[in-house]
Amino acid sequence: MPIYEYRHTGKVGDTCEESFEIFQKMSDEPLTKCPVCGHPVEKILSRFSGGADKLAPSRLKELGFSKWVRRDKGTYERE
Repeated sequence: MPIYEYRHTGKVGDTCEESFEIFQKMSDEPLTKCPVCGHPVEKILSRFSGGADKLAPSRLKELGFSKWVRRDKGTYERE
């Protein structure tokens, strides 16, 4: 389930912060009220980490790993 971020549009409840995150199904309707204090909220666009694969084969050597490839019947060679 994805994590969605919401922000209070008006008054913030005593036990709430201005923005919060919540797990929701993609098919769920967006929240209109804070689940804690009941004040109105709006969904906000948040950033996500879509960076490069940290264990990509091209980076294994610089991270200190070795890649072994099977060449023949049970023979492995370091690549």
